[in-house]
Amino acid sequence: MKPIAAVRICWLFCVLLFVAAAVGLRWGAQLSIALMPQAQRVYADPALLHGMWINRSILLLVLSAICGVLGIYFSLQASDVRQR
Repeated sequence: MKPIAAVRICWLFCVLLFVAAAVGLRWGAQLSIALMPQAQRVYADPALLHGMWINRSILLLVLSAICGVLGIYFSLQASDVRQR
């Protein structure tokens, strides 16, 4: 794989993971409750679901940071004049 292709993939995943984490932090609990069957919505605990979404969002932010670091690494490789 050429470094420029890896740069594009890493930065794309970095942005997508960051957006997913932000959406999960903001609306994750509401989305989970909305996707539950009607009978289970009565017993849903929004505070517990929000805590679960915070953990998921932290994982997504860590993965986004890893993709960002890999994007920087491959950007440096793609800009290396000696490889051309």
